[in-house]
Amino acid sequence: MKNVITYLFVLLIAFNAIGQGSEIIIPKTAKGRVQNKNMKVYPEKFEAYIGFNKGEATYREDALNVLDSIYNIVFTLDNGMFYKITMIGYDDDEKLEEENTSLARDRVITTFRYFADREQTEYIIRRTPTKFFSSCSGEEQVVIKYKVPFDFKWINLYEKVPSEKISNQKIALSGKVHIIIENNPDECLGKFNDYYFPSQDTTLVTKNFSMLKVPKGALESITHTKDSMQNDMTLSFDEVITFEDITRNYSLVPHKKQYIINAGYFVVKSNHQPNYSTCKTKENFQQVITIRLPLEEQQTKARLKFYAKTYNPDGSWQYKSVPTKREKDKETKAEAIVGSFTAFQLDTIYVGKRVDEGDMSNYFYPAKEGEPGCFRAMGGWLKPYKLDKRASIIMKKDMEALLPQPKSR
Repeated sequence: MKNVITYLFVLLIAFNAIGQGSEIIIPKTAKGRVQNKNMKVYPEKFEAYIGFNKGEATYREDALNVLDSIYNIVFTLDNGMFYKITMIGYDDDEKLEEENTSLARDRVITTFRYFADREQTEYIIRRTPTKFFSSCSGEEQVVIKYKVPFDFKWINLYEKVPSEKISNQKIALSGKVHIIIENNPDECLGKFNDYYFPSQDTTLVTKNFSMLKVPKGALESITHTKDSMQNDMTLSFDEVITFEDITRNYSLVPHKKQYIINAGYFVVKSNHQPNYSTCKTKENFQQVITIRLPLEEQQTKARLKFYAKTYNPDGSWQYKSVPTKREKDKETKAEAIVGSFTAFQLDTIYVGKRVDEGDMSNYFYPAKEGEPGCFRAMGGWLKPYKLDKRASIIMKKDMEALLPQPKSR
């Protein structure tokens, strides 16, 4: 607090010493914000009045001192405010004639040009030290460059009532440009303020009524930034859960040590998802993405689970079961399983069951290379079904409980 008082006191002494007609006003109750303990405290809002000689649109020398002081406050690189500037120009309180019709407007433009010329740009450009938070990289210090939002107004005073010709600070408005500078992050950052992927809760449903739900920001979020990012995203959800699709090119769920029977899978594609190897704050990503899969009657007792890529401490990954629960429809009594995933697990997500090597014969038939539905496993070839003499599909009892019923049955 002592830092705040000292800073404002020094400013007020300097401003009171400036010539008559041009001055800066910083309310004694103005609040400031500290970026860190080594930075000064800057006002959230302050005002200034720039004086002009009668009939002129070029500010006086004392006004230049005030403008320089404003610039030194607003544009110093350790000022973390996001300032918006409002400029209100006034004429000389005289009847409008051809020569003074645009006087109030020209004075505003001259004042605006002072700041734009200092930055050597067409607009007023500021650079503000600030922080942004990414769900992947955490909090980071950055300097944001942005075009200062400003409002222009010009007012002719001749027909105004006396009370409208004096400011709230009892300053005569004739021959002045009133500058209002206030911290307004929302307007300065605008639509670039926050990014969420997806930007709203997103639910996709397949033809078989499987459902993928991705809450707002589940894939990644970045708040308080001015980065010119593309925040559009595409999300797709493909299923391979029919008997014909699963067995056409059958394979077990990939795993080095365990045998996990593949009873169907989903492929979730997104053009925006975090990189596990570079993400510093992995704990920010919770298991909030869900997939819901309706089960056929014979599958309800099979204890199926979802399996997704799960990363190990060394950065390697393997398919492991994820939190899976069962739901029963109150009206139809039909069951479904629901799995919970993180953003790092969006890829191929399997439905299946883990079995021991000794139990594999309860699910598969031995096969020869080239037979329909065969796959290599356990040093040989296996297949999930066979055909009888009538070309009807036959499965082992345990396998029949896991896979959806084939259409030919």
